[in-house]
Formats: sequence, structure tokens, C-alpha cells
Amino acid sequence: MTNIVLPKFKSATDFSRELRTNVEMYFRTSNISKFATPSLKVKAVILLVTFFGAYFSILFFGLSAWPILLLCVLMGLAKAGIGMGLMHDANHGSFSKNQTVNKIFGHTADILGVSSSNWKNQHNRLHHTYTNIYEHDEDVHGKGLFRFTKDAPRNKIHRFQHIYWAFFYGLLTLGWFFADFAKYSVYRKKGLNQAKGLEMVKEYGEMVFFKLVFLSYMVIIPMLVLDFAFWQVLIGAFTVEFVAGWILAVIFSLAHVVDKFDLSNHDKFNGTTEDEWTVHQIHNTFDFAVKNKALTWYCGGLNYQVIHHLFPNISHAHYPKLYDIVKDTARKHGINYQEFATFREAFISHLVFLKKLGSSQFA
Repeated sequence: MTNIVLPKFKSATDFSRELRTNVEMYFRTSNISKFATPSLKVKAVILLVTFFGAYFSILFFGLSAWPILLLCVLMGLAKAGIGMGLMHDANHGSFSKNQTVNKIFGHTADILGVSSSNWKNQHNRLHHTYTNIYEHDEDVHGKGLFRFTKDAPRNKIHRFQHIYWAFFYGLLTLGWFFADFAKYSVYRKKGLNQAKGLEMVKEYGEMVFFKLVFLSYMVIIPMLVLDFAFWQVLIGAFTVEFVAGWILAVIFSLAHVVDKFDLSNHDKFNGTTEDEWTVHQIHNTFDFAVKNKALTWYCGGLNYQVIHHLFPNISHAHYPKLYDIVKDTARKHGINYQEFATFREAFISHLVFLKKLGSSQFA
């Protein structure tokens, strides 16, 4: 087993120390917890009830095909919301002060078809630490189908990626489902997962168990209960996954793969960086539509992506309050805090960047 060789960052500066002091001071003076507020816990219940309520409505209300399809769309919306607003915080350890509670709700990933063990390695340990560094952050590795960074090789097919993204983004969660066993092996070889003996057997057994649970309630049980053909059941399951995958892929992309990305900083990522970790995160992350309260509620505060990357162990309930603190501290130290005013602006910027990265002039 070999350990992955990762880039190194400069030592912390006065900026990062002052930033963390300011954030800690906010929580001390406000006398509030860094974990989820009661309103976030209510939101978690709403999302879970929506997902499973729609599911049981499909099974037992005797509905025709079109209402069921609409409920499948609702399940997809709820699944993405659960991923962003509950599972995400739980697996970062920020949903509850009680880590057992975090572990329980972190398993919502497994119930929804994605290995929480793999997710923690891929998301917490790689993406959050080595954000946008090609070959280290898997979220910007397009696996040949997409080119998300200038460091990735350009293939001829990429000239059309600003068009075909609309379909393939929807396959995100299905890709996670089928790739989990291979990913588990990869992370072990890289030394990211060091489970041994019974612990490894337990992790692998959990992965098998939850995959079977997912297949059972998404495909097998509907086939047994509903008076629909096998292919119709598959269309319903695919609809759920496509809606969820599409939303999750888009939300990620607007924070990290956009046309306003500062390539002067990006070109410095050749095995080492010239920034401390905190500045690196700000240079490689964008906020978007932070005044849109409905979007903030639904996407678990991930439109405050800069805040999330700097303080992943703080619940997203507090991001709006931390926004001005982080932005003002960055401005004081001459660091550009990157953001889009609206969702539409960020979305267009992402599509423009996809087109540029796919062009021969942007090799």
C-alpha cells in the first residue's frame, strides 16, 4: 500500500490567523453553537419526509404513470436536498455536537446509494484540501468526458462539452453508485483508507449491504408492488437519480468551474502552491446568489461555498452570518473574495468556461 504524494502549502500567515480569530470571536460573543440550529433540524425532517413520503405514495396510492413520474422528480429534488443539507453537514461532523448523531445521519449517503466512507475520502480529504488541483481533487477530473481545468488534457470530444453536459451531469449519482467498490480499492492503495482486519471487512460489508438496500427499495420492491413493466420501473428510478445528479453536479460546478476563475493563480499548481491553504481556498472557490434565501435553504448553504471551504466543520446554518466577517477580513488583507451576484450569472459563467476549455485555442 502506497501513500499518495500531495502538494504542500505555505505556512499560515497573519490573514488566516486573524480570520479564524474573528470567526471564533463571533461564536463566543454570540454565545451560540457551531452546529445545526433547530430550524436546520426541521429542514432535515422535511427533506426526509418528502423523499420517503413520495416513495410510499408511489407504492400504495394506486397512481397512474404520469403522477408517479412527477413524484419521482420530487424524490430526486428531495434526494439532492438531503445530500446538500443533511448528509453533507453530518459527514463533515458539523450537523451535531454528538458525533454518533453525525455518523447516523452520515449514513443517509449509503441509504441513497453512495458510500459514505468513499465520500469522506473523496470529498473531505481530497476535494476540500486540494481544491481544483488536477490529479488530486477528483471533482475536477472529468474522467475523459469533461475538461474542467486547464491542466487536464484536451480531447476532441471536449469541443462539445458545453452542449452534452446537460445530459451527462444527470448521471452523477449513478456513477457514484457503480464506482464505489473500485473507489474503495483505489483509496486503500493511496493510503487514504487505512482500515485493517475486521474494520475493513465491516466497511466493505456495509457497502454491500447498503447497495442491496438501495436496489431493493428503488427497483425490486416497486417491481413487486406496482403494476408496471420492468422498463417502466427503471425509468422511474432513473428519473430520481437523474434529477438528483443534475442538481448536485450544477451546484458544484458553479462554485469551482467558472469563467471568472483566476488562471494566474491556477497556473501555480504544479506539484506545489505559492499560497497558504486558506488563500488557496479563496482563490479557487466562488460564492453565488448569497442573497437568495430559498436557494440557500435548499442547497444547504453551498452557495456560500467560500465559507464552507474555509470552515467545513461549522454548520451551514451560520454561513450567512460568517459571510461579512470572512469577506471583510479578506478585503483588509488585499485578498479577492470571488462571488457571483445571481445563480444565472454563475450558471452562464460555467457554460462559457466549459466552451473555452473545450476549444483548441484554450489548450
